[in-house]
Amino acid sequence: MYEELFASLPDIAAYLERIQYSGSLVHTPEVLGDLVFAHQKSVPFENYDICECKQPISLGIEHLFTKVVTNRRGGYCFELNGIFASLLEALGFVVTPHLAYIHRAASGEQFSPPLHRINLVEIEGKLYFTDVGFGGAMPGGAVCLDEGNMQTVQGNRYFFEKRPKQRWIIFRETSEKAIEPMISFSEYASELVDFIAPNFYTSGNPDSMFAKNRMANIRFDDGFASIGGGKFHLVRGEEDTTQEIGSKEQEAALLREYFGIVLTS
Repeated sequence: MYEELFASLPDIAAYLERIQYSGSLVHTPEVLGDLVFAHQKSVPFENYDICECKQPISLGIEHLFTKVVTNRRGGYCFELNGIFASLLEALGFVVTPHLAYIHRAASGEQFSPPLHRINLVEIEGKLYFTDVGFGGAMPGGAVCLDEGNMQTVQGNRYFFEKRPKQRWIIFRETSEKAIEPMISFSEYASELVDFIAPNFYTSGNPDSMFAKNRMANIRFDDGFASIGGGKFHLVRGEEDTTQEIGSKEQEAALLREYFGIVLTS
């Protein structure tokens, strides 16, 4: 019934071309980090199929390949981390999927069910956190699951803390040098079918934040662009601007120019 979740990636070369990656494929943390960052710069986090097009979200690998690679769209966590895990596995990496909680309070406590997916990748006996479907402040590379070790990734600093019951939480250092919790997850792997129910809720429930708010985010070497709350935010080098989006036509133009998204329905 759910065989499509376990399908093989149709075309490795086409996927690598989509993320504009032509570097080494040796199984090292550096290569893994490069793949993560290339993905974040090429495939936007976005929810326009959910919020604007009112289309159901499939997690089948062939469907995701068509959407992300062939049609050059983006997606959200269950889509992007799902198809990225398929790429990593096709390249020979050892990958496990994990349901995760998003933290939105300085206290570090989660206030919602586990409605996020991340991947852990094992390299030479160590685990590395990867996330290409969070948007915003996600690490621009692979972060070693090493408690208390502050790690710098693409100029940003992160560290992990281990909680009871084998749970981990990743923190980031903000530009104001404050410590902010981001995501927590169990070190025990999830099954692919575990993502069906949360995907159904986040993409189909009218109370879901993804059904209410149009969002997009993509990284650059020197910044990022994002859409959210009716505003467009652009950071490139020293430039940092925010503008109100005044019309659907303006939004469509921004999606084409900065995110490579052309909506067809």
